[in-house]
Amino acid sequence: MSPVPTKKGNARNDVAISARETTLSKPDPAQPVRSNETLIEIPIIIRPERQALARPASSLQKFPGQTAFQLRNRIGLWISSSDVDNAEGSRDGISNTINSFAGRESESVATVLQQRYASAIKACERLPSATLDQLLPIYFSRVNHILPLVDKDSMLHAQSDGTASVFLERAICLVAAKDPSATPHLRVTAEGSPMTPRQFCSDIYKGLVVAINEGLEPDRITRIRVLALLSLHCEGYEGAEAASMHLCHAIHQAQTAGLHLDRPDRVPGDSLSALFWCLWTLDKTHACIGGRPVLFADRDIGVEKPHVNPSSSRTAFDIWFAISDLLARVISFYRPGADHTVGWEADFPTFEEIIGDNIRDDLDYGTLGLLELFYHAVGILSCRYKLTDRPDGSKPSYIRQGLAAVRIHSIIATECPQTLPPLPIVPYALALSMGVSYQQFRSSKLITHFERAKASLEACCGLLEDLGVYWYSAEAMARLGRKALHQIEEAKPGPSRQGTGSRQPALSGQSPIIASTHPNNAVSDTPFVNRSDDQRPFSDVPSTVSSMETHPGLETIGPQPATGFQASGMDGFADIDMLFGEFLDLSLPTNFWDPVFGPPDQSGI
Repeated sequence: MSPVPTKKGNARNDVAISARETTLSKPDPAQPVRSNETLIEIPIIIRPERQALARPASSLQKFPGQTAFQLRNRIGLWISSSDVDNAEGSRDGISNTINSFAGRESESVATVLQQRYASAIKACERLPSATLDQLLPIYFSRVNHILPLVDKDSMLHAQSDGTASVFLERAICLVAAKDPSATPHLRVTAEGSPMTPRQFCSDIYKGLVVAINEGLEPDRITRIRVLALLSLHCEGYEGAEAASMHLCHAIHQAQTAGLHLDRPDRVPGDSLSALFWCLWTLDKTHACIGGRPVLFADRDIGVEKPHVNPSSSRTAFDIWFAISDLLARVISFYRPGADHTVGWEADFPTFEEIIGDNIRDDLDYGTLGLLELFYHAVGILSCRYKLTDRPDGSKPSYIRQGLAAVRIHSIIATECPQTLPPLPIVPYALALSMGVSYQQFRSSKLITHFERAKASLEACCGLLEDLGVYWYSAEAMARLGRKALHQIEEAKPGPSRQGTGSRQPALSGQSPIIASTHPNNAVSDTPFVNRSDDQRPFSDVPSTVSSMETHPGLETIGPQPATGFQASGMDGFADIDMLFGEFLDLSLPTNFWDPVFGPPDQSGI
């Protein structure tokens, strides 16, 4: 009998395995968990994907009688249930901050509960004044004017009186800690040494999650603010899902409080209105960053949408809201049943049109840079096509996508390298730019275009590695980029080949087969990009089909039978094609379960 496939992420297929305090033996539900002298017969749930991720990537890519590409569905990784049943002592090597204290297979239930209790107690302690005095101003000067989740005047007044919510203070610091200027001040105790940004954020986040889930914050509006701030943090391979859950919880609480409904005493533009429309915009950004359906239905909202008079100047939030409204329409192109070849072709507004004629003083250089990043991320998503299809380079959305990728790189690399506000749209926009570079590499037909796309991919990868100090998602996507660059080097063509990006197997109707994973480490084998040359890969807009017609002397690589390099080298891009394709597709949930996103010793590269 053939094994029954178990889909990753399906809770109904979770495997209940009892755990001992020391080692994980063969699954035996009859064996209880011993904690000190107390006998506890509660099984610990071990998900199949945790077993899969603990194995080398090469073991996930070899299936008897079938290729891994055939077994990998559009969502998730399919593994044989027998692999789960036979797993012994597997350890999850990929960090998962969300459940790092609750998901270790060898720990007892009592230990887990004790650690949760300790985290909650720690979260109730106020951070050192040296930390708060530095991080709170960073948040209010660089984040809150763009996304006014917190009433600044009320918060500062409460803090001066010593009555501010300790959980809200910590949530604010969680966001501000990702700003480079905050790094020297990241201490959780007065006598402690400064922590790295991600260490500090993980420590703060872990305690906040337990405290909020246990209802330790009594004020509902404050809980909504804390949950919304928590949704701006992502750590670990399930971090995107956890961030979406925090926002979902915040929206639920907001609807319970009636923030979406009009009231006779409601003042337009007050802090509660600002909070609600912040949640509305975050609903749209999480829909693209996390690949989730939107939660708000506009027909259920009873308060009037923010409207700006064309003659008046716009605030940073006005522009953020306008771009989010633009994103709401782009999301419609990714809904189930939508044609995946249709994007936004006509009447896409320019960034200057969104900004308006009058610019307010709070729109400093870094703020404008972040808002333009957001705009260009939406521009990239407005073009939709699959890697298996030959792109129509004459479409306005395709040209817009290439231009947007250029601008994103320029803003992060040269224009605002240290002044962008610490919001998750920054690493997401750069990852989108890298995805466009990879698409251009795979569709290149000229060696000049191929080399340009490869250099662009490497430049984005280097910048993502820099952002990885603050953002897990940037680190994970940089690993995917290094994997792609490593595969390019492995499949390097001979001198006679004009271009190497064509997808000959797909064009000729053949099913791509994932090649064996190379044992070398892509991060160490592939050199870092020279930051002084960051502009060079993006000096030209990606060429279109029309440019081919103006240069008939340049030979192209058409769909030919796969031989030599084509048969052995390009087939190895099948898994990378799928991962980049899923990332650029808003209809699919974002996660970092694939071993490629793990540390070098786990990713198989």
